[in-house]
Amino acid sequence: MEKDDLPRYSTSDEYAALRQRRQWRKRILRLAILVAFGFALFHWSSDRNKIKSTSEQGLLSKERLVADYATCSKLRHKPQDPSGPREANARWQQSQKPVLIRNAKVWTGEAVDSSSSQDASAGESYSWIHADVYLEKGIIRRVEPGISPSSLAADYETWDAKGRLLTAGIVDMHSHAGVDTLPELVGSSDDNELSSDTTPYMRSLDAFNPLDHQLEVIKSGGVTTSLILPGSGNNIGGEAYVIKHAIGPSNGRPEISAEDMLADPDQNWRYMKCACGENAKRVYGEVGKDYGPFSRMGEAYYFRHAFEQASHLVQAQDDWCNAADRLGAENMSGYLPSPLEWETLAAALRGQVMVNTHCYTIPDLEAFVRHTNEFNFSVRAFHHAHQTYLVPEILKRA
Repeated sequence: MEKDDLPRYSTSDEYAALRQRRQWRKRILRLAILVAFGFALFHWSSDRNKIKSTSEQGLLSKERLVADYATCSKLRHKPQDPSGPREANARWQQSQKPVLIRNAKVWTGEAVDSSSSQDASAGESYSWIHADVYLEKGIIRRVEPGISPSSLAADYETWDAKGRLLTAGIVDMHSHAGVDTLPELVGSSDDNELSSDTTPYMRSLDAFNPLDHQLEVIKSGGVTTSLILPGSGNNIGGEAYVIKHAIGPSNGRPEISAEDMLADPDQNWRYMKCACGENAKRVYGEVGKDYGPFSRMGEAYYFRHAFEQASHLVQAQDDWCNAADRLGAENMSGYLPSPLEWETLAAALRGQVMVNTHCYTIPDLEAFVRHTNEFNFSVRAFHHAHQTYLVPEILKRA
């Protein structure tokens, strides 16, 4: 055998680099195949989802989507207190004639010109005038002495007050009349729904009894308007309603019903009732029960949890409405979120519901003010509020 035909011997593998290049080429090829497969799978999945979305969208009611989108404008609207003159009271009935009250001693609500500011602040030195009062379309039009009949509508009723006192109707901002009826019987006590401590979805209107005798008794004392609240057994009792104490045909109304007694039939403002402190603890926090709250710490959590859920609903609704603005309501893949459970609280966070809360002590007041700041809502009134005079600085933070 010739020398050149013998296999060469070397301490290094001269084919190692070649094998390494081949391995790299195989790896790159595998990676390319994997990327191509993933790309194809992505598009297949995307197309499948589009088909599924289109299929699901086809099952949605376009009428409801359009109605949901109309609701968006209501969600974005914040009510305002009325200002300026009105043409007519929303409760006025065509059958109701104008009324002239003659010879009354009228409380004007204004202090005597010569009285001091201290007297006015103390509720003293307010003026009473001898005057006539003319009402038309449910609105007080004139208060002045000796109103001439020739200046009035042709067909009106006249009442002679004979010098008796006449004031504007008294407004009671905290009442359970109609829901905690008299006589107080188990079958007619409907002011507290104690199936849960947090019931923002309850409505006092649903339990309101227009034939509760105390409604007439209250009216006889000069109260013409009341805010009918759920009871104070729960931390969040539910939605409240303002009613007028004019009931049925005998009071010039077309029917006997809770709906007909609403002071604001258009419900420009809504109201709700909360309660703090010992009330819910007294009802729920008893040894042997497996639900609370047992302490003010528990109450604070229940409040915060409820408002947290409401804030999630507000965000979900805003996201839906904003998407519908961009895409069009008919192209939405689902309906507007609107669960009854948190709707009232969500409206409160939007500034559409006047929150009335029943709190006595400093810890309760401070905790509730803390909730208003955490979840960015306002308190319309603290009820009972025995220790508010001690902490004006805390209340200003609400």
